[in-house]
Amino acid sequence: MHSIWRGAVAAAATAAIVTLTMGASSATAARGKLDDGHAKGRAYTIGLFGDMPYGAAGRVEYPRLITDMNKADVAFSIFDGDLKAGGDGTCADTLYTQSRDWFNSFNSPVVVVPGDNDWTDCWGRYGPATGGFDALERLDHERKVFYPTDQSLGRHTMTVQRESSEAGYEKYRENTRWVSGPVMFIALNVQGSNDNLPHAGVDGENRPASEIARMTAEHQERERANIHWLSASYAEAKRLGLKGVLVDWQADPNFNNEQKLQPAQYDGYNEIAPELRKQVLAFPGQSALVHGDSHYFKLDKPLKYDNGQVVEKFTRVETFGDGNTHWVAATIDPRDPNLFEFSPRIVAANVNSR
Repeated sequence: MHSIWRGAVAAAATAAIVTLTMGASSATAARGKLDDGHAKGRAYTIGLFGDMPYGAAGRVEYPRLITDMNKADVAFSIFDGDLKAGGDGTCADTLYTQSRDWFNSFNSPVVVVPGDNDWTDCWGRYGPATGGFDALERLDHERKVFYPTDQSLGRHTMTVQRESSEAGYEKYRENTRWVSGPVMFIALNVQGSNDNLPHAGVDGENRPASEIARMTAEHQERERANIHWLSASYAEAKRLGLKGVLVDWQADPNFNNEQKLQPAQYDGYNEIAPELRKQVLAFPGQSALVHGDSHYFKLDKPLKYDNGQVVEKFTRVETFGDGNTHWVAATIDPRDPNLFEFSPRIVAANVNSR
């Protein structure tokens, strides 16, 4: 996550229909759960979480959260990035394999979005003991570990469509989309730490100008890929006549400069945030953005029309994280005019445990 933001908040062609790959008895139950939402207009629930486990205490609490989510019998889950705290050691290979093993202990499918602590900060933003790695090499490694096929993670997997299936976007395996019931789900690699758009002297940035330029070029190329995937996915959702779109990425985009930051601390979102607003306004149904990064559970409607009134068909959800190892349930109900209902789920065993 972006260390400055922590202080500020203190306290794709055709969309893939969700397909489960599993044993016969489990398949019947899970397919029924998703097919009911898609074919019969029934409600279903998914899990949202990220920015965990942080530190030794978090690693003790994390299995409890997995148990709690498995008991909730969610249709699938989305992890919005950050496999560890920024200062919690280096980005060694074991970070990704251990995380993959945890994700694969979820009963239902898990879609994973990268986080800045997983790659952009691995050069040593939080001190020498957290560095020693090339950020882009770590992202490539993460892609190989988490996104080797068109299947999600989890004991039972689901098929997703990856942006890498399109010519010109082959490297962006982490950008995915899938349809469940009346909703298009979109996962994007949009990062904290200003989406890997560095500025000398900002947020601990002390790398040479050549490295800053290399990261800036990466940011710009990935930003183009993100905007393409976002706009193409919204167009597909509209073509399919879907009722809603849920976008998931890691970064807190600092809507309306709610973090009271300087421009160089959040100008990495100057293109993607307006594109999201453009797509939300043009889409006739409901939209939601789910993100992590600032570690503060939040449920609000931060977008406004040009006249200053709230964009009623957009909801932002920020998941728990850091010292709060909990999750958020999202219920999709086609009969509800709001379509999405978000509810914090507190893991009782992880309260007052530190």
